[in-house]
Amino acid sequence: MDEIKQLDYESQKLKDYRDMIELQTIIGKYLSEGSRTEDDLIKLIPNAKYDQIVGILKNMLFLKLITKDGYPVKYSISKEISEKLIERKRISETDKNLIKIAVLIESKSNDKAELRKANDQIAASLKADEQYLVYDLNIAEIVLHDDLFSTYISAEVSCSSLNSVFRLIYFYGATSIEVLKPDKYTVSLSDLQQTAQIITDMTHGYAQMIYELRNKNDAMSKFKK
Repeated sequence: MDEIKQLDYESQKLKDYRDMIELQTIIGKYLSEGSRTEDDLIKLIPNAKYDQIVGILKNMLFLKLITKDGYPVKYSISKEISEKLIERKRISETDKNLIKIAVLIESKSNDKAELRKANDQIAASLKADEQYLVYDLNIAEIVLHDDLFSTYISAEVSCSSLNSVFRLIYFYGATSIEVLKPDKYTVSLSDLQQTAQIITDMTHGYAQMIYELRNKNDAMSKFKK
């Protein structure tokens, strides 16, 4: 029963992440068109609750994605993000990858400093990986939940092949992936073979890990007796 509750909690948390990213994207779109107040955004996004919009705005301010000024307070895309939007357009004009995805990579630790260091390393590795072209990448604020520090990386990247998508899931520990494009995709035989091999390796790796943990637990149980 406890395992089911944990799964339900994790599923709900993933859904919350997706909803937050979607709402943040919508807010970002409107702010890229011009400065807006909270009331403006509520009118433009009637399906979102006031506290959701305010929460997203606070997070975007923390991430320095937006700025605020005046009274009533108006929110605007930051200069840095405006430059990023120009850069994204430049990247898209030269991007030959057919697949584009939005990815979440969640991390937890009992050590806040090590968690931050690990996420910085993951972000740097993804940006340097030649199989991916990173359009955007952000590391969320670290929060404390159930005695563990947690955060996540949200990124928008294009991938060179279907194989590289599964490689990202496997090697970078993606928690959630949303395919942004294309609507249809033709898979070559070699790409399908490489993808199948990655899934096989991943499944075998998990099975081996479970087997080793089970043996370790059995050994500890015998030791306690």
